[in-house]
Amino acid sequence: MLAAIARAAGRPCLPVLPFPWWLTRLAGPFSESLREMKEIRPFWHHPVRLDNRRLVTLLGAEPHTPLDTAVAAALAGLGCLEAPA
Repeated sequence: MLAAIARAAGRPCLPVLPFPWWLTRLAGPFSESLREMKEIRPFWHHPVRLDNRRLVTLLGAEPHTPLDTAVAAALAGLGCLEAPA
């Protein structure tokens, strides 16, 4: 994911900093978002695998957006990049 973000941003050497999880505990009483982030912390440390075979059987083949395209669109939507052409 980091490589896709670096490619979309055109910056091959983006710094990577760890998330300050202690902040969720400190600011949790004042921020609903940080309070909720504390609850999903285990999902950031352990992979979650989902099986969509039943859904694909019901709906047919699922569409796939290339990762670089999706990341560029997400960054543009956040106002971090110009919208992709």
